[in-house]
Amino acid sequence: MKNLLSKLAPQDKKKMILVFLVSLAVFYLFYSFLINGQLKAIRQKEPQIIKLKTSLDTLTKELAQVQELKNKQVKLDTLSLAKKIISEEEKVSLLRNISDIANKNNIQIIQLRHAEESQSPKQEKTAAAVKAQLLLITLDLSCDYHSLGKFINELENAQTFMAVQSMKITTQATDYLKQKVNLVLRTYVRK
Repeated sequence: MKNLLSKLAPQDKKKMILVFLVSLAVFYLFYSFLINGQLKAIRQKEPQIIKLKTSLDTLTKELAQVQELKNKQVKLDTLSLAKKIISEEEKVSLLRNISDIANKNNIQIIQLRHAEESQSPKQEKTAAAVKAQLLLITLDLSCDYHSLGKFINELENAQTFMAVQSMKITTQATDYLKQKVNLVLRTYVRK
């Protein structure tokens, strides 16, 4: 390096020193304005970053707690949704309830009848498990499709256990907007 400087003319030496000083000044200005400003901005954001990390950790813990509570609530809802099996004395009340739901949904009940039926082996196991007798309720209805859907939905979501055993829908020649429906509901009566 000394050999290179000694071979240069004094003017070239002055130019080299000037280039070095200008480079040093540019580096200083670059560091002072750009890099230093960015470092200050990062330092100012550091408390916010720490605060956000803390908030995120808290949120994660709270979400886990909410999920746990939600799972417990689902279990409680499942237990509370357990369907009621009616007693012998509640048959009339059940039939009245079915009639009220039909009226509420603009369904005309043409005929309603019930009978304790003989059971299939599968139904016998179910009945034995709940200590009850199978009760089939046959409904002959006149209604439109939407009303029928609402009616069945309300029946199956009622507190008393009821399920659709079978259903037959035929059109009526007199009123094409209404259908004739034969609906068989299955429920159980405690012995």
